[in-house]
Amino acid sequence: MNITVRPLEERDIKETVRAMAEAWNYSYETWERGYYPIEAHEFDLSQNTEENQRRYIGSQDSFCFVALADGKIAGRISGQIIGASGFGMIRNIAVHPDFHRKGVGQKLMDAAIGYFSEKGCHKVSLNTLPVLIPAINLYMKNGFVPEAYLAKQWWGVDFIFMSKWLQQK
Repeated sequence: MNITVRPLEERDIKETVRAMAEAWNYSYETWERGYYPIEAHEFDLSQNTEENQRRYIGSQDSFCFVALADGKIAGRISGQIIGASGFGMIRNIAVHPDFHRKGVGQKLMDAAIGYFSEKGCHKVSLNTLPVLIPAINLYMKNGFVPEAYLAKQWWGVDFIFMSKWLQQK
């Protein structure tokens, strides 16, 4: 399987919205049900729109990369750099279930970490649900460590705040 990662383009938007909805629904059914409220999941899905995806194109402080596997959208990662602080946040990463355990998540992480490094960030962080064990394993494999436990952070649910410190060039 040939996996490539590149910045989101206009031609990707419709397929990216569809693929991410399928990825988030699979994640909810597989790991999050019973932990993450359905209202929270539905809110997250409501933010997955073509208009919101389009905002990443040409943005100065945010990015979105898509992974393509054999020409199909296999996943996406988005994030932002907070001003000139040298601090970046991964806002979302998702891999379509058809492409789990095929290296897509790793390639997306490589692209995002490379982006943050090129932009001079010294630290990258993300929030994740404690029940998302495959995601936590990916983050830890990439050098992220738990930095804080966020009790009742979002929709009354606990999150883990994880960070990675980058080498300065």
